[in-house]
Amino acid sequence: MQTVIDDTEAARLTELESYGIMDTQPELQFDTIVALARSLFDTPMAAITLVDHDRQWFKARAGMDSSQTAREDSFCSHAMESNGIFIIPDASQDPRFANNPLVLGEPNIRFYAGAPLRSPSGHNLGAVCIISPKPRDELSGADSKKLEILASIVSNEMELKRQTQNAHKMLFDKDFALREAHYRIKNSLDYANLMAEVQSAEISTEQLAAFALAAWKQYTEAGGVLISSIKSLRGRMPAVDYKKLLEMMPGFAI
Repeated sequence: MQTVIDDTEAARLTELESYGIMDTQPELQFDTIVALARSLFDTPMAAITLVDHDRQWFKARAGMDSSQTAREDSFCSHAMESNGIFIIPDASQDPRFANNPLVLGEPNIRFYAGAPLRSPSGHNLGAVCIISPKPRDELSGADSKKLEILASIVSNEMELKRQTQNAHKMLFDKDFALREAHYRIKNSLDYANLMAEVQSAEISTEQLAAFALAAWKQYTEAGGVLISSIKSLRGRMPAVDYKKLLEMMPGFAI
């Protein structure tokens, strides 16, 4: 079954890609949440899944060998499309899943419950799920709330990682631009000094001054980039953290 890519699905896939999380290595914070889910609900299997165009990939999993499945076989794809908890008490008795290879064979899914992972912009990217090879009753209201809380924790952790990655990239880009500007400044000053040492009759004082002025202009422009970058952080950081940032840059104040 081919997944239809409409505008909404295209936007969802773009959002998922922006996290840079697909096919990354295991991470303790996500593995811990999966372990907690198994303990809370007493199920042999649990996972954090992300659903892209044609597959379901497990960021963290327990009790399952496979690291991904086809999207068309994915239970979490259904959970992702719901607004709340998606529950299958016995998949073998559900016409939507009775012939699913994950029901007919390993891991022999019967009970499934999943809570969607929602991004701040409202796209569902995957799910936190619990699975058992034995049928079970519907989750209680309290248990459903617990699963939703776990999904919220995962979503928040993913968003924190995305913001951290974006901040690192921004600082790297600014640092690269600043280094490039400093390189141009050094070249301009070296050239001016070289001309002064040669004392060529063809180079006037005004021209030497122009070299120095050009270098200074490049420096101030580079400084402007740095100041803009730091100012942009003011509204994104707690006041106390912003103050600490400024304290680490002696002589700089805005």
